[in-house]
Formats: sequence, C-alpha cells, structure tokens
Amino acid sequence: MPIRPDFSERDLARARRILSSWTSLKRLSSDEADIIARMVAQGIAEGRRHGFELAEAEWPTDGKNHLKRA
Repeated sequence: MPIRPDFSERDLARARRILSSWTSLKRLSSDEADIIARMVAQGIAEGRRHGFELAEAEWPTDGKNHLKRA
C-alpha cells in the first residue's frame, strides 16, 4: 500500500523550481534531487498547515469557517 504524501503537486512543482535555483545541488543524481524536492514540498505543505492553524487560533470564530483549506 503506497503512502500518500502530505503535499500537493503544486507544492512539488514549487519545490522543484526552488531546487533548480540552488547551484550547489547541480551535481545530484535525479533520484537524489527528487528526494530533496519531496522534502522541500513537505516543508512547504507543513508551513501552510501551520499557518492555517495559527490563523484559526487567532481569529475569533462565530460558527463560520473563514478559511478554505487547499
């Protein structure tokens, strides 16, 4: 049973763009680059989730969900 990643394809695409801008990582194999890109995408997704949690904790709730999760 494959494990579902906690990041979206948009997160992965963004992570790959970030990774391609790091010139010191140009010597990585494609497998190594993919692993690092997935780690960066995971960090992006976790940061977004943390931001949602902080916003939910800070904003007063009146029974309505003001945030729409991706």
